[in-house]
Amino acid sequence: MREPKPNLRWWLWGLLAFVIVIPLSMAVTHPESVTLGIAKHQAAGSAARVDEIQDQWREGGVRTLAIIAMLGDLVFIGIYGWGSWLAGRSFMAMRGSARMLGILIAISAIIFLVTDYTETILQVVQLLSEQGSDWMAAVAATVRPVKILAWIATFGGVLMALAIRRFGAPAA
Repeated sequence: MREPKPNLRWWLWGLLAFVIVIPLSMAVTHPESVTLGIAKHQAAGSAARVDEIQDQWREGGVRTLAIIAMLGDLVFIGIYGWGSWLAGRSFMAMRGSARMLGILIAISAIIFLVTDYTETILQVVQLLSEQGSDWMAAVAATVRPVKILAWIATFGGVLMALAIRRFGAPAA
């Protein structure tokens, strides 16, 4: 009996969205006068630091681009998170290590969705209100490392599960 194929369509679309969003985010620091990018905004941790970054964006003429990049990030999060969840669930239907990785991927996808949406929504609110918030900046900075670890677990987990499925020992 053959194992089911992994469901990777949405995960791959999420990777494509990632490839689009990353250059948008990096373009925020394209003018020489803008040295503080979106990653610095995510890690700001305080209203004063958020205000400093947003002032630099406004003065550098990239505020609108930052808004577009963050809204694009919201789209990426949904597509990639949903795709990772589906991929994890599809690996859970398999046997052995692929099944265990599927559980890890699915759990990590939920954590990624919750933490990255929390971080990005709080960023967008501060950017649109043109004012930093200590509690919003602190929460965004706190969930950021968890989001990064969850993304690594989903990405690496899918690759490992694919490798196990492809190169693992054949079923008896």
